[in-house]
Amino acid sequence: MRSLLFTFFISLLCIHGQENMLPCATHIMTKKEFNKNPNRYLKNKHTLDSITNIFNENNRFGEPEKIIPVVFHILHEGNPVGVNENISKEQVEDAIRLMNEDFNGTSQDLNNVIDEFQSIIGNTNLTFKLAKIDPNGNCTEGITRTFWEETGSANDDAKQIIFWDDASYLNIWVVKGIDSNIGAAAYTYLPSTGGPNFRHGIIADHEYVGSIGSGSNSNYVRHTLSHECGHFFNLEHTWAEWADVGLSSNCNEDDFVADTPNCIGSYSSCNLASQSCGSLDNVQNIMDYSSCTAMFTQGQVARMQASLNSGVGDRVDLWQEDNLWATGTHPNYQEEECLASVDIYIPNGTVCANNEIQFFNNSYNDGDNPTFYWSFPGGNPSNSYEENPTVIYNNSGTYNVSLSVSTEAGTSYQTINNLITVYDNNPILSSISESFESNDFPLSDNELSNWEILEQLTENTWSRTELAASSGSASMRIRSRFFSGENVHNLYSPFINLSQFQSPTRLYFDYAYAKRNNQSDDLLRILVSDDCGLSWTLRKDLTTDELVTNGGSFISSVFIPNNNQWEEEYVNLNPWSGNPSVKIKFEFNGENGNYLYIDNVRLEQEEIRINEENLDDNKILIKTIDLLGRETLNTKFYIEIYNDGSVKKHYKL
Repeated sequence: MRSLLFTFFISLLCIHGQENMLPCATHIMTKKEFNKNPNRYLKNKHTLDSITNIFNENNRFGEPEKIIPVVFHILHEGNPVGVNENISKEQVEDAIRLMNEDFNGTSQDLNNVIDEFQSIIGNTNLTFKLAKIDPNGNCTEGITRTFWEETGSANDDAKQIIFWDDASYLNIWVVKGIDSNIGAAAYTYLPSTGGPNFRHGIIADHEYVGSIGSGSNSNYVRHTLSHECGHFFNLEHTWAEWADVGLSSNCNEDDFVADTPNCIGSYSSCNLASQSCGSLDNVQNIMDYSSCTAMFTQGQVARMQASLNSGVGDRVDLWQEDNLWATGTHPNYQEEECLASVDIYIPNGTVCANNEIQFFNNSYNDGDNPTFYWSFPGGNPSNSYEENPTVIYNNSGTYNVSLSVSTEAGTSYQTINNLITVYDNNPILSSISESFESNDFPLSDNELSNWEILEQLTENTWSRTELAASSGSASMRIRSRFFSGENVHNLYSPFINLSQFQSPTRLYFDYAYAKRNNQSDDLLRILVSDDCGLSWTLRKDLTTDELVTNGGSFISSVFIPNNNQWEEEYVNLNPWSGNPSVKIKFEFNGENGNYLYIDNVRLEQEEIRINEENLDDNKILIKTIDLLGRETLNTKFYIEIYNDGSVKKHYKL
């Protein structure tokens, strides 16, 4: 055995710079579930502990190979395959490779394990395989791809988007990012967690999956999924059961594995000589947070094998022979070529007439040499054999798009109705004055004057009402009481020609709103586009408290504003003054709220007002500001600035 002095010298060579890395949140999430039903958790844990003791007593370290069927659910926000969180098939396969190396003792990182721990390196003899048959008996590559707006702040809700039976598959959800309230690279739950309907699996940030693509070849990233699989098979962190890393109190805690020395845990470092609890730390253990993890111990292997031989958490069902046949992961299963799962991606569903728009093939399960056939009714070209073609639409309207993907297994196709909206970029409107009085709203006698409402099939959206109005007899309203907070609801204006408007130009509107309760969380944003909706510029957002017009009282029933519960707001459109084609969007999202009303939307050149109290008839008001210098008319105290340099202070009671 090398001396500790030499070990310390080696540690100096191995100390890495601080990696920009996120921790694991399994201990946090498991403890939350424990608190929901402690008795159930402790009962399950006792069962697992008993089986683990049997494994240790019988020295069952040489278990035969167990195959674990795996499915990667990639939850993306619309990116093409291989871009950011919509990781490629190759990146998934690389992640599987790294997991198998860690669990079969073939990782090259094991060569760096110091002599003090070489003799207790464990081999689980587990093999992870991508499923070849899905729960419905269909061919699969063990990868699904699903659009999800919340993939950037994922939590357990991801399991509601797509889920395969966790008694048959190890589910791994790949997301853009994990909820900041959790703050993690990945997390899972210990087998003892949850009841019969609990959904087990691993949720992982895409940057911590595999060593290629959006992943990284850093040591920490290479072993992140193996770390989570360790938890999935009942391993704790090396320092304690539910404690955070680096606490001195961890020396008095245990990970329930005899051959892992007590330690406080290391984070993003690699001190091979560390003795945080009086003995040499196993900082190279995969269940640590160090930057040089590499190994499982034999005791950890026994604990994982015990969980795989227990009915707790259904881990025992995964590797059974009948399940391997059912999932297409049995060694004797003859893999079939799959029909492709056809999917289409476009960066934006709107385009101006005579402008190019590119379509992307986002299909998966498409084998090695797929062929493509696109159909673009009304487009130029009207069809294409390219994988990612570019098309021009000459006329305004909505258009369907079809894609066929052919493999050795056959041809599959998808048609998306009304995928593309093409706008005429020669608007007939030179202004807006909309009070929603027409029963046909959002439609007009001239389709170029139509407003548009983006539908959300699962939630009610903007609608015309005659229950309240700031002027006339009608307004637009929306209620978020039963909203999830995930969807946005858009109300689009027609295209407007501002070429006759000179700066300054303002869009005015009236609004009324009341909170339902203290949990109300609503947001109204006004955005502007001058490229047919390809991009939008935020001009104003009004949060829940800023929207309130009734004095702040909670209204648990339907809020119907009276004449005194309306306020006026405006949006500065100066950057677009003189622009021949502008579109305006009212964007709303929220939850637990009451009704929001808008009315009397109008576009005006800023009014030039003469101070009647001043004897000089040439004195002109040029700007109205608040104490911070912001243009406003909606504060209790504001200042008017005139062209002769004079100012006038105003107070609203």
